[in-house]
Amino acid sequence: MDYTIEQIHEELVEIIKSKSILKAREFLDDHPYADVALAVENLPLNQQLYFFRILTTNEAAELFSYLEDESKTKLVHSFTEDWGKEIIQELQSDELADLLEELPVNLQKKILSETPPEKRNLINEILKFDDNQVGSIMSVDIFPIQNTWTCAKALRRIKEMYFDDEKEFTHYFYVTDEKGILLGSVTFEEIVFTDRSSTIDEIYSSVRSVHTYDNKEEAANIFADHDSSSLPVVNIENRLIGMITSDDVIDVIRDSATEDIYKIAGISAADSEEAYLKRSVLSFVKSRVFWLIILLISATLSELIIQTFLNFTENYFKLSLRVSLSAAIISSILPVISGSAGNAGSQASSTIIRAIALGEIPKGQYMKAIRKELCVALILGAILFIVNFLRLVVYFSISGDLIRQTKNILLFTLASSVSLYFVIIIAKLLGTAIPLVASRLKRDPAVMSAPILTTLSDAISVLFAFSTLILIFYLAYKVFVNQPASAMEVNALISLVN
Repeated sequence: MDYTIEQIHEELVEIIKSKSILKAREFLDDHPYADVALAVENLPLNQQLYFFRILTTNEAAELFSYLEDESKTKLVHSFTEDWGKEIIQELQSDELADLLEELPVNLQKKILSETPPEKRNLINEILKFDDNQVGSIMSVDIFPIQNTWTCAKALRRIKEMYFDDEKEFTHYFYVTDEKGILLGSVTFEEIVFTDRSSTIDEIYSSVRSVHTYDNKEEAANIFADHDSSSLPVVNIENRLIGMITSDDVIDVIRDSATEDIYKIAGISAADSEEAYLKRSVLSFVKSRVFWLIILLISATLSELIIQTFLNFTENYFKLSLRVSLSAAIISSILPVISGSAGNAGSQASSTIIRAIALGEIPKGQYMKAIRKELCVALILGAILFIVNFLRLVVYFSISGDLIRQTKNILLFTLASSVSLYFVIIIAKLLGTAIPLVASRLKRDPAVMSAPILTTLSDAISVLFAFSTLILIFYLAYKVFVNQPASAMEVNALISLVN
């Protein structure tokens, strides 16, 4: 039977009230540790401490490993008795290293002083790496198999080490020589079903490895490409010192995706690892206000273009072309064109940023990506041209403007649709080019794309809308009236278009 977290929480509260150790053990047997951890986090601190106290050390350590960092930190500060210290020491080396990074220095020193020397050395090995490096997320409690062992000896040693809670086992075992140099990997099935007298040297396969100083996001991509549950981690001498597992990689992918989403939206990714409901209102304001101010200031460019063109366009139509077209009608199309440009650019930008992040666009293939998006833009622009023309015909028919000013409204509809066509193409190209240029300059495309694309697409869409409107009405006027343009009109038109 599947239980909701709320049901598990209610059951847990009743068990704590009953103070029954037997019920607590049965409760853990009946529910996944990950779900129990979510329920425990919703308990008051004193009830959390009591529940951990009545569990065995192994059970408590396993449950503790599923808690969020904030909950772990609060509990560690409250572990004043020996049973709490035992839970901490029961954690695997990589888990304990992660925990220590969240604690104040005095508490770190205290825990490390109580840690056995061998385990302390492994923890220090992890802590020396930067957060973005593979070494910071690797598991060092591994069990390598020597290539000279027979399958019988390997199986015997696996059985012996299986009950060592410090070791982390996966489907693959990594093979080394006597000096610890990584040679390959062998599966548990291969060891079991191969003749017992055969040596590991005869059955192991080559394996892709990652280095301790590799970027962990790049390692996550390698992990996905090789369809494996774990990957060995080696040092510069190719000695096996750890491994990364699917659990580690899932966290990396989730954090990376969260950061990219935040950056694309113009939000600081500094606090992206903290849960939404646990963040303060002030932290949200701090993470969002910077780019909102930048975009607000950059909107001044569009504002200046609108202010410059709007009155001039209305007066130019009325005085020079003797066309009556109100500023309200002219300005009504601007949000549509600007919004469509922003959406089109964002689609291209998001697609390209994802492709860059996944390594799908090598540096020599940038022009191919631009040509592909140009083809997409030409087709989408044509479709939106037709849809927008029909939309405005229906809109102005309902309002009655099409009947009162048939020629002017049709020209306005044509002009706005033409400008939309070109704006879509330009926005798509900008959305493609900006991330590619950022990548070439070794800058984060997710950070640069949003503000630059928004500013340019808004300004260009407004400029194109006015320029196309003036140009089409000007040409139509000269065709219908059959009057050559004066030098002043030509110069004014050229300066506007440019």
